[in-house]
Amino acid sequence: MSAAPTAPHSRARRGRLLVALLALLTAIAEPALAAAPPPPWSTLQADLDRLQHAHRVPLLVLVLIRPGEPPRVHIGTLPGRAPAGPGTPFRWGSISKTATAMTALEAARQRGIDLDTPVAQLLADPPYRNPWAPAQPLRLAHLLELSAGLADLSHAEFADNAPRPLADALARGADRRMLLWPPGLQHVYSNVPPGITAAVVETLTGLPFDAAARRLVFEPLGMTGASYQPVAGLPGGFQADGATAIPYWHMTFPAFGALNASPAAMAALLQALLDRGRVAGRQGVDAATVARMYRAEATLGARRGLTIGYGAGLYGWVRDGHLFFGHGGDADGYRSRLGLLPRSRRGYLLGINVDAADLFENLRNRVERFLSADLEVPAPPPEFADDPAALTALAGIYYPSSARFRIDRWRAGEAASARVEVAGRRLRFHRGDRRVELLGVAPGRFRRQGDPAVSVVFAERDGTLFLQGELGNFARLEPGCAGFLPGCPPPALTLQGPDRAAH
Repeated sequence: MSAAPTAPHSRARRGRLLVALLALLTAIAEPALAAAPPPPWSTLQADLDRLQHAHRVPLLVLVLIRPGEPPRVHIGTLPGRAPAGPGTPFRWGSISKTATAMTALEAARQRGIDLDTPVAQLLADPPYRNPWAPAQPLRLAHLLELSAGLADLSHAEFADNAPRPLADALARGADRRMLLWPPGLQHVYSNVPPGITAAVVETLTGLPFDAAARRLVFEPLGMTGASYQPVAGLPGGFQADGATAIPYWHMTFPAFGALNASPAAMAALLQALLDRGRVAGRQGVDAATVARMYRAEATLGARRGLTIGYGAGLYGWVRDGHLFFGHGGDADGYRSRLGLLPRSRRGYLLGINVDAADLFENLRNRVERFLSADLEVPAPPPEFADDPAALTALAGIYYPSSARFRIDRWRAGEAASARVEVAGRRLRFHRGDRRVELLGVAPGRFRRQGDPAVSVVFAERDGTLFLQGELGNFARLEPGCAGFLPGCPPPALTLQGPDRAAH
């Protein structure tokens, strides 16, 4: 594959972007003021040890960073199991996407490639089909924010456990890799874009992806031994019983989930994300690279003010009123989570080597509450009481405007719809048993109760009204169009033209 270089970033534009992104983090992140003395580290350690032994988890890993303290590393192993320490490698699943995005951002920065560059200009034989090109090309930013218009891997690609060269893996599914909605319309979690991102990185650097990640990110950050390939000494992954081994999963595209690295190496990544690319007093990756990872920019929702979204390898979630950024990971037999409170420069990395989702959520909740226990809960944006007529204009029946799996069922109009109705001076979202009240923040922008920032937006594009954010992606069905009947195609598949805010 070869590429023709495109126009570089202007320094002025990069400077404005960095200032804007850092200002955003300052505005939306939790206050650094302490509300109470921090809880003792030993309390959390004892809590984790108790749960680990009760659920027979062979290995539990926690890295925790708070300002003014050295990184805390807790390694828990069961009696009779192989000993482990800060240098023992671990599988981090989809936290790999964070390192992949950082690698791509550094590769683009060093080559002077703008994130608005169409991918078709970077790859000689793009492994996808875009029916909206050339008017709406797939851009590099869309790959990094998982807003490329691509559903997830096929069952065959997920099940494939044979290590393959990247070019072969991309070629195997290219005939099915059709963009199902315009690139940049909406974020849809998918493991396909990181594979294409890896190909872009190889083109920009002239190196295999793993070697490029090592040169651009792992070595500058001091992440010794980190690799997207199998490494020696990796503890096995297990089913929820902690005893039944699960074979190593090579993954169709290692860039989406195959990162293997020790807790000590990952602590450096955590520190770089909290300190604008700096580790141990030196600049490892560019500050603008880290700032861009926190910010979603490329989707319709992001352009209309959605704050809690998926950036370039990092996404946001709310815990007890605090806005965390980070990424989760799930590789067969492993569960993990990276969480960041950027303004207070706190973060954690948690992992277990059993496939036990409920247990992991319990552990994660405890760690996040420990990390934020002494921080004041930020005041949410004041409620904006919009005109009742403006709220009524947003009400209606909404059908999912995207699908990750079961595409045929989605195309047939068989996915569950949602209803949005006016409830006094607020909106109420209904889907199945789910009921969520939406508080206005500004015209077309809403938050859920307890959210510290805009988490749901309504935006219009080419006559179709979209709902995007923490509730999912939906498009309003017009009267007389109950489901996708003949003459009533999925609205996301007929879009053209600019987007605009809904008022």
